[in-house]
Amino acid sequence: VMPASMKVYARRVESMLREYEELSNGQMTIRKLNPEPDSDAEDSARLDGVTGQPINLGESIYLGVAISMLDRTAALPFLSPNREELLEYDLSRAISQVVKAEKPVVGVMSALPVMGAAMNPMMMRMGQQGSQPWALISELQRDFDVREIPLAAEEIEDDVRVLLLIHPKDITEATQFAIDQFVLRGGRLIAMLDPMAISDQQPQAQQNPMGPPPSPSTLDKLLPAWGLDFDNTKVVADMNLARELSFQRGQPPQLVPTFLFVGPDNIDREDVSTAQIDDVWMPFPGAFSGTPVDGLEQTILMKTTERSQMVEGFLAQMAPQQIAKDFVASSKEMPLAIRLTGKFKTAFPDGKPGLPTPPVDGEERAE
Repeated sequence: VMPASMKVYARRVESMLREYEELSNGQMTIRKLNPEPDSDAEDSARLDGVTGQPINLGESIYLGVAISMLDRTAALPFLSPNREELLEYDLSRAISQVVKAEKPVVGVMSALPVMGAAMNPMMMRMGQQGSQPWALISELQRDFDVREIPLAAEEIEDDVRVLLLIHPKDITEATQFAIDQFVLRGGRLIAMLDPMAISDQQPQAQQNPMGPPPSPSTLDKLLPAWGLDFDNTKVVADMNLARELSFQRGQPPQLVPTFLFVGPDNIDREDVSTAQIDDVWMPFPGAFSGTPVDGLEQTILMKTTERSQMVEGFLAQMAPQQIAKDFVASSKEMPLAIRLTGKFKTAFPDGKPGLPTPPVDGEERAE
């Protein structure tokens, strides 16, 4: 017997499905099956990827959806009440998987080997091996056509709908102009900036705390045009979000104020992009500041507590105890992750960098 709370949730699921059916103008048909044990309906559910969830000894309930079109099927095996806020997203994603013959294109631009690295003869002779794509990329490849775009690219193809920009170290003005034009034509940009990218350290540097600091990244031309700043020379220290850590075997743990453990209280639980995130570990993160320009709206997805401050990046790696000793709280929450929406204006009013500036009317200009 289905619990009363699940019955109420099931009715809400069915109501949303009926709404999809009405909005489809006859292009979608909803079939409701009751998979009794050892029935044809149960066999059909299992073949479509919908699975029963045990509730009591020997009893299971089915509350899943299989969406089919021609020879394509996408299954949501069990619609958990814990994901109710994401129900519309999950259903729309499954529908798009079967409706679209071609996957949307997601571009990936990064200074890190996120796409993996093939093994070549030179690497083999040096005893090195290739690497697999990062888990993030593998997950994206399930639903999208993931295309690698060089970090030095001066143009982004028109069919790229989303650009994932991961640690754009030493990004040029020409590439930022290409991103600027991509955003202006309606492209979606996801930029991951880092004042100390520990993934970009050489192995020997990772083992030497006194070695050079990890490399920074930012978008120094685009962010000011949007009214924001990201100082990639400083990182966030937060005494409420810090933990004691031990980086070397045999050494006692010590409080590292710049290695943040961001929990539910500092994550937007109402936004679809972060609603299901409980904890995020952020080593040496940066923070955004400034006020978006007219036409843009900012949503803060993750933030620090008021017991936070900005500290010099070189101290974060070399002197965590000194940071804790000299700590002075800023008494304000700082954005760690944000979303900008609205009408963007170009960061390059004079056109593409490197091209000659056209003369002003009535003014002579010597070449």
